[in-house]
Amino acid sequence: MDISRSSKDFLAKRRRSEGSLWLSLLLLFIAISIAFLVGAAGVIVIRQFAPDAPAYFGILFGILALVLCLRFIAQRFEWIMPWYYLLPAILFLLTFTVFPVVLTIILAFTDYAGIRNGQLSVSTETQVVAVNDRELTLANATTLQCDQLMGSRAGCNDVRAVVYASGSFETTGVSLDDVVLTVDPPPPVDRAVQAVEINLPSVGFAAQFPVESVDGNRLTLGRVPPADADIKTLRLTLDRVPLERKIISVNGNTVTLDEPLPDDLGFEAIARYNDFGSVGFDNFRLIFNEASRALGPVFVWNIIFAFSTIFINTVIGVFIALLLNNPNLQFRNVYRTLLIVPWALPGIITIQVWRGFLNENFGAINRLLALLDLPTFDWLGSQAFAALAPKSAILLVNLWLGLPFMMTAVLGALSAIPRELYEAARVDGATAWQGFWGVTAPLLRTALIPITLTGFAFNFNNFNLIYLLTQGGPACPGSTATARCTDILISWAYNEAFQSQGGYAYGLGSAISIIIFIITLAISLINFRVTGALKEEPNT
Repeated sequence: MDISRSSKDFLAKRRRSEGSLWLSLLLLFIAISIAFLVGAAGVIVIRQFAPDAPAYFGILFGILALVLCLRFIAQRFEWIMPWYYLLPAILFLLTFTVFPVVLTIILAFTDYAGIRNGQLSVSTETQVVAVNDRELTLANATTLQCDQLMGSRAGCNDVRAVVYASGSFETTGVSLDDVVLTVDPPPPVDRAVQAVEINLPSVGFAAQFPVESVDGNRLTLGRVPPADADIKTLRLTLDRVPLERKIISVNGNTVTLDEPLPDDLGFEAIARYNDFGSVGFDNFRLIFNEASRALGPVFVWNIIFAFSTIFINTVIGVFIALLLNNPNLQFRNVYRTLLIVPWALPGIITIQVWRGFLNENFGAINRLLALLDLPTFDWLGSQAFAALAPKSAILLVNLWLGLPFMMTAVLGALSAIPRELYEAARVDGATAWQGFWGVTAPLLRTALIPITLTGFAFNFNNFNLIYLLTQGGPACPGSTATARCTDILISWAYNEAFQSQGGYAYGLGSAISIIIFIITLAISLINFRVTGALKEEPNT
């Protein structure tokens, strides 16, 4: 024994052979983060040498960095290798779940929209008449289209703009030798000359000649002008130098910029960006300011619609399933097949067919009622009794669409109930009604709870039915134009964000989405608590 060594050297060393889930996820997250940073940095570096390099080059750098990081981690933590199977799932989770959620939250506090997308609006280019330090006098300020930038930051205030330097320069020709044109005064040294306009007396008009190079006051043309060219007065076409500024205010035809423009450049036009920015809680204030006329009524009908649909579909679905579960019923397989047909057809087509059936003038339902001397209804547009007819039509069509699923689910649950229980109930003298409440209903409860909760969540956001059948109409007295009588939260959000604002208001739509998420989450938690769906059964 070597007594010169420390006693700790002779003790058994504990070597960790496995890691926890959270440590594994942390290491994978670090590797992904490093790969993302390397990919972004790679694109930045490449664009220093090749400005037009595509952004997908970053993916190549990111993949290389990820492989090297995973190899480095695996060499030091051998137990992490099985956890690498989680890597694709984590990447898809970050890309298709986390990123959209984070983006939605960020956009909810901005005025980002179709007309505020951060791009330069070429159509707003307006001629500049005069320049005085920071003030520009425009030929017609309405061309800037500031009135289209609606929202919490209406107008062009604090919006970026590009001011274009004059694209022409007048000079006099001194001589023309083949393709070499000498002028005086020479063009500006910091501007590129693209073409020269030379008068041609023999043809009666001026023609443009491209300029290949400039050396002081000598211009090399792209082709030889005719011999009778008049070079006394020339107009050079220069490059349009864009200078970025921010618009402080617009007063009539006068635009005030945040910084003065250079004196040595003439300016001929200005165009603005479709800027967007942070607006704080303005989107949420806008929503809650109209709560009594929009959010409140729509939310109440949304709850009534979801609960009514689930109640009607469940009652009728259970009733039909009980009839079809009777082994003594003849042709019951034929009945099952016929009742499942609506489930097999695409919902979009089915809703459009029902829209035709419910038409007030030529629909099959009103024609049948007329043949029976019964009153007809404007099923899709009546405003009487709080739009009772359109709401009834929605519940009817949703029953047609949802009944096959409910009936099939209940039939599956009924097939799991032993026949011996019914026989024992009959021996004890129970009637069919007593057998249902004493045997069938308690055993169906376990199967129906998740089905009804899932159906409620689906119908709470059933955009297709509302939009395709009634488009949210008819209009409700006292409500906003976007909150109509049959609108639910999701269809109202679509109307408010993507139709009424005139430019796809993604910021406002994101704010509404967050509110709908909170409402849906709260109702779902209440349902789970009331029904005991999340309650853990005690171990026996």
